[in-house]
Amino acid sequence: MENGKIRISKKIGEPLGLVDGSEVFSSMFKYEIDGKSSFEIVLSPFGPENYREIAYVTFQVRDEPGALAQAAQFLKTRNVDILNSETVSSVPNIMMVWEMLVDLSFFGDSLSLKKEFDDAKGAKDSGLSMVDCLCVEASDIATRYSRGAAYENDKIKTKALRKTEKKASLIKDGQFELPQAYINFLGKSSAPIVLIGEPDSWILSIAFLNDDARLMRLCVDIPDRPGAIFEVMKVLGEEDLNVIAGYTNVLVYYERMTCEVVIDVRAASVKGKADLEEVLKKRIGALGPQFCLASVESIRL
Repeated sequence: MENGKIRISKKIGEPLGLVDGSEVFSSMFKYEIDGKSSFEIVLSPFGPENYREIAYVTFQVRDEPGALAQAAQFLKTRNVDILNSETVSSVPNIMMVWEMLVDLSFFGDSLSLKKEFDDAKGAKDSGLSMVDCLCVEASDIATRYSRGAAYENDKIKTKALRKTEKKASLIKDGQFELPQAYINFLGKSSAPIVLIGEPDSWILSIAFLNDDARLMRLCVDIPDRPGAIFEVMKVLGEEDLNVIAGYTNVLVYYERMTCEVVIDVRAASVKGKADLEEVLKKRIGALGPQFCLASVESIRL
């Protein structure tokens, strides 16, 4: 964040509907535990007044011309508004999956939508001849947007910080400009941040790092067996390296996998990148012949 503005790249923003010219609604939270505190800003392309009527809908249709039109027609005749959606041919020539977020404000509730679909299929409605299945789930966006990320953790005190203006902001030049009220809560207009996309909820979480955070990205080759990830995490913890994000991928089942982590090294006793890399190579390599520190990369904040 620089001068009260946060840049949202296309890679992060497009899957969430947060692109230039789009409206964005926001909420801000303060979290506290054991004398420590942190802030989070949550962005969503949907206004809070609609959250109770938004649902997840998934259609399974035949991979044939006109199949998607049948699914869309089913929703159109019931005044169901399709919001963000994604379609993919899961099994070419056989089946497609259409996942979407819909607004049920002018229809009713998710249970009624499912019942009407099942009744129509039971009556062999020709308008759904190429639509095989409909799944409907209530959206949890309202909970995430209004109660924060730690609402199920009674050890963490969560406080929603309300801004005075209710209208949406606009994404302009790939940037979200913080309301002045948010800057006042933070007490600063520039800070290192982490953007966390939550595609299932169509939400972007903006988490604030310590001002003196120093991030690095590690890639570690490990065996695919129980306990391997624990051993790597134990080494990182013993070196006072705080994991900010982590990813694992199996390369050869039951043989090899990779573990990639983003770490904050500000509390590490070894400060230099080269020195830290040397320490980690020795410690991770000592875990066994299949453990290897593959790469270390500094991250510019």
